[in-house]
Amino acid sequence: MSSFATGFRNRSPLVMVAAALLMVPALVLLQSFFTSGSWSSVPLHFWLRHPHDDPGVVSWSVARLKDGPPRVPTVFIVGGSSAREGIVSGASLASDIRRLGGPRVYAANLSSSLQTYSQSLAIADNVPAEDAWLVVGISPNRFASNADVTLSQAVGKGMLLRSPYLSRYVACTYRKYRFDPTILPGIFLYLSDLADTYVRSIYAGGWVGGPYLLHRVDGKRPRSPERKQRLVRGWYRLRYPAFKENFAMNMGMLKQLVECSRKRGLHVVLVELPIDREIIGRQFDKPRSQYVPRVRRLARELGVPYLDFNADLAMSSEHFYDLQHLTKTGRPIWQERLARELVLLMQETDNEQDPP
Repeated sequence: MSSFATGFRNRSPLVMVAAALLMVPALVLLQSFFTSGSWSSVPLHFWLRHPHDDPGVVSWSVARLKDGPPRVPTVFIVGGSSAREGIVSGASLASDIRRLGGPRVYAANLSSSLQTYSQSLAIADNVPAEDAWLVVGISPNRFASNADVTLSQAVGKGMLLRSPYLSRYVACTYRKYRFDPTILPGIFLYLSDLADTYVRSIYAGGWVGGPYLLHRVDGKRPRSPERKQRLVRGWYRLRYPAFKENFAMNMGMLKQLVECSRKRGLHVVLVELPIDREIIGRQFDKPRSQYVPRVRRLARELGVPYLDFNADLAMSSEHFYDLQHLTKTGRPIWQERLARELVLLMQETDNEQDPP
């Protein structure tokens, strides 16, 4: 045993080089385990760091799709927490699409709290692209994402997804992570968090992570109109400065997301996420006047639809928990309209592809 320990204390350059060479294939295998989708063969609940682990769930779900693509057309939704709370479930959306005259599809909500456009890009660069639709949620909050967090997805800090497209863009445009060709930093961070979760669970007397909770606002009373108005003022105080500072960077990332998706063959649809118009009124006109024309122009230039049907829906403030998160009564309304729009777009695409 003492001789074994001595090996770790050996300072010989040759020993150090040999150890480094042995580490390389091990690290390559570790990354491949995650990037190939193989890790999804282990049930999801073993990977959860806490019941609200959106990044872990989305990463695992994309790996599952990569490992075994559905045999029917697919619909993927990406966005922040308002997109996560915007529909009942992927299966429910697929049912609505079929009921409204569309094809039988597999739908998955791959949204997560504070999901950046770079994380959405990494998702788009990994999901099966054949006969697939990518619904990209648009909202003021998504343009306020911090630059450091957004760019760090290039090395897997956020989603355990490797995107060569994103890595090249971040390296060339921002000169960041130019010498980090792997997502090992993200993998190590994730595994460290997971190990900490298990240690804490053991000390607590067993696994305490519990099942994943998709809808966070269920069972809570909606905020009062007065509280919602305070949230509007709070957004301008806390989020609007970040919006102005990071808008150009996030707008550029959205463009890359659409271009990457289109190159892979995904049908992209940009959709304004739910918002409590009854409370907000025109109070968000300032940020909307900055991003809506740019997004509309981007959609026109790249040939993708940009939808905003919120004003057409018979929804009141009671359908919202706060300014953007729908309750149980609001989700079916917004989801049905989204399904209806997707059916129309699918039919248009089919007609364009049919020979004259």
